[in-house]
Amino acid sequence: MSGEKEFEKFCAKYGEDAGTEVMERIADAMWSRKGNERLRINNFHTLNACNHVADGDIEHAGSWFSFSVESGDWNGTVIHGWGDVDDVAAYVPARPTIYDLMPRDRALEITRPEMFGVYLLWRKEGWFADLTRSYNYDRHFAPGGKTKTYWREKAATRGLVYAPDKEVNARIEKFNDPNFESDRQEILALAEKWRAA
Repeated sequence: MSGEKEFEKFCAKYGEDAGTEVMERIADAMWSRKGNERLRINNFHTLNACNHVADGDIEHAGSWFSFSVESGDWNGTVIHGWGDVDDVAAYVPARPTIYDLMPRDRALEITRPEMFGVYLLWRKEGWFADLTRSYNYDRHFAPGGKTKTYWREKAATRGLVYAPDKEVNARIEKFNDPNFESDRQEILALAEKWRAA
């Protein structure tokens, strides 16, 4: 059962004010990253500078409860887990999305494979690595619209865009596949048919 549903049961039993008080205590502990004699933080996950998840135990009205709570600007406050002590699974963070650079032209490897080859050479340059590394660093430690805009504009001056690394790697693998050239010719022939129709 979801943490939100379990927390609703807690609020139904102890009252909405108790629910508010418990969440405020958890929020304060997350802010200071410290517990006390009535609240223990067992795990603390930093998703980025503004988003965190804490797992722990909290005492209310003489009973102890376990929690897993996310707080931040992405989703607000999310109760991933709530229940009796030791009944709540620890939060397992997802692999963070790592961004890489790829050509803005989604058909570049089809229409101008030699230019996609230039892009592959750029990937070995220091400036390319700096653009990628800096964007990922700032997304984690200084998240926000201005950060994204700044780095996206820098990438755009080179005809590049940021995309999840899995997407970029899949595009490169497809280009490097031995069957790519025959697939490319089929796509070009099909495009020519559509133009002629």
